[in-house]
Amino acid sequence: MNAQPMKKRMFGLVIPTITPLTVDGKVDEVSTACLCEYLALHGANCVYPNGTNGESLLLTKEERQRIAEIMVTTNQNRMSAFIQCGSMTTAETVEHALHSVSIGADGIGVMSPAFFPMDEEALFRYYRDVLTKLPSDYPVYIYNIPSCTTNDVTPRLLRRLLDAFPNIAGIKFSSGDLMRIEDYLMQAGRDIDLLIGCDSLFYQCLATGGVGTVSGPGTVFIERFTRLYQKYQEGDYAAAAEIQKKIVATDRIITKMPGIPALKALLKMRKVIATDVCRAPNRALTSEEYAILERVYEEYCEEENIRD
Repeated sequence: MNAQPMKKRMFGLVIPTITPLTVDGKVDEVSTACLCEYLALHGANCVYPNGTNGESLLLTKEERQRIAEIMVTTNQNRMSAFIQCGSMTTAETVEHALHSVSIGADGIGVMSPAFFPMDEEALFRYYRDVLTKLPSDYPVYIYNIPSCTTNDVTPRLLRRLLDAFPNIAGIKFSSGDLMRIEDYLMQAGRDIDLLIGCDSLFYQCLATGGVGTVSGPGTVFIERFTRLYQKYQEGDYAAAAEIQKKIVATDRIITKMPGIPALKALLKMRKVIATDVCRAPNRALTSEEYAILERVYEEYCEEENIRD
């Protein structure tokens, strides 16, 4: 009997892609494809559209599905391609999940319900109602970002989900709580992929047993993030730790301004996307904020020997 091919996973530098828009606020399909190509050529391990940085809850269902299609088609299996499918209703989450299967995405991430507080049983049923609609071997990652959704996937709930659904490959946890990472890994009951959504803990997550980071700024500062992961995999932990310090220093600057507008401005500076337009109610950067980012980018290019 022939062995089944190994399913792709999320690991290393996972990029939660922004959604490029045209000057009139529509999805910029050309820049979307250029963004995917740029990530593949610069060594990202996984592309992850339609998440928080992708302004997903501000997009229509049709826009999100078109973005997913462009990413999967442009990628051509060079990176792992996982689509974030969580929406404001279970029904739409299921639609996005089934669409991801149909277009050949390697798997999906599913964000917890947002705004309305849910207890453990409600959250379990939400994930159950999505996962039971999918092929039983289709890789799924739980996406827990309690600071935005108000709903927390606790270690106990994750264990319930892992016991019920073998195709749950892991969890992306967007928080600075390193102890929670350890609790997830200790209480999971089986091997899982744990990814951190906090740039300042990329190195620490790997050291604790995680497999990577899901980083918006990693889109722009991709050389630095991929080098950290490479050094860590090579066992050069001292070098990886030094790179982590540089990531933290930059992170402290850019987190003082609106995140998505800042990422788009920086990607425009890198000539990856055509405009830095965001979907309202996200706002444009002030001239002072833009000037700060220009300095950050110039210093980064000088250090990394990047020439436009």
